[in-house]
Amino acid sequence: MNTIKKNLAKGIAMGLIASFVKSLAETTLQKIGEREFPPSDNELKLPGADVTHQPENMPPAILAKEVYSKIAHKELSHTKTLQSMKIIHYTLGTLIGVCYVILAERNKHFRAGEGIVAGLTVWTLTHGSTVPALKLQGKVSEMPKSWWVWEFGSHIVFGVAMEQTRKALNYYCK
Repeated sequence: MNTIKKNLAKGIAMGLIASFVKSLAETTLQKIGEREFPPSDNELKLPGADVTHQPENMPPAILAKEVYSKIAHKELSHTKTLQSMKIIHYTLGTLIGVCYVILAERNKHFRAGEGIVAGLTVWTLTHGSTVPALKLQGKVSEMPKSWWVWEFGSHIVFGVAMEQTRKALNYYCK
């Protein structure tokens, strides 16, 4: 298999695995964040502030509902919203994984901090800027402190999971 195909396959696997690990970390980190920094009910109503109890209010779900409404001229059901949210989440994670493996294989600086820098970069380019600008999430400055624990933290976990998966795949798939 040539390098392009190998990197594509590794990137897809990395993105899917890292997205899965991130989704597992979010719930635990949200519990920790809310225990240490209890949010108000109004803060939890902000778009993107409560992944555990209001997943339909998360950025991918909001995006899915908006796009569906514009195309179909009707509302997306709750079940379809949650399914769409997962599809968007894993698709974006996979695309990020492919980009990461291509960059990390060519330049070791992209692997800085064993993936921590990659996670910080992904958070900055998404929830730290683009997502609030698109009004799919509340302003970063208005988000509850608990949100920082689970949203920011889960992106660090995502970056580390990508790098560790990349290393494992390189070791086992020589």
